[in-house]
Amino acid sequence: MERMAMTLEKFTRSLDAKSLPRVLQIQSGYYFQGSVYELFGREWSFSYGELLKIIGISVTRLIVELQSEGSKSMTVDLSLDYPGLFRIVADKRPYASIQEIVDSVCISPECLGQPEFRCPEELQLAEGTIQAEESFRLTALRTKHGDSHVDCEVTRKDSKHIFTVKLSHTGEFYECADDQFYTLRELVEWKMPKGRHCNVHISNKMC
Repeated sequence: MERMAMTLEKFTRSLDAKSLPRVLQIQSGYYFQGSVYELFGREWSFSYGELLKIIGISVTRLIVELQSEGSKSMTVDLSLDYPGLFRIVADKRPYASIQEIVDSVCISPECLGQPEFRCPEELQLAEGTIQAEESFRLTALRTKHGDSHVDCEVTRKDSKHIFTVKLSHTGEFYECADDQFYTLRELVEWKMPKGRHCNVHISNKMC
């Protein structure tokens, strides 16, 4: 049993939804109105030793840092229904392994909006070679003979090629630029990497 005390906010930020349900024991806490701990529109307090079973996480708002040239940055809260379309700025920080990518992003066979990555070095794999700087996306997570790996899809001249890469494969992997537009809700639900900040440009402000 894990015995490490932390705030509920810190716990939920670091939580992998795949690990749910999780049971927590209250050490102390009086949670004020308007916080992430508000229940049924009023303040709530818990008694020491009470147990909470976390069965799901629902994001209702975002804390956003606004940055403009020549002015100080400011932090605001935004509702997921905030009007406007956003374009993602590719993260310049590399991922150190395929495992780190898998832990950070959603993996899906659906190509629309699926993040793509590149490596400055060639990837020599059983099925062939992914060339340096060639973009690829992760489409499935599998286990074979006790080893976990992912399927990587590369598109060449309108034909798709599938490569198998072990999660333990290390290197420098960078996020590719994304030219699609997303609502704030779409960013939260399937575009924001876990454990990293997501930088975006607002492209169409409708309010």
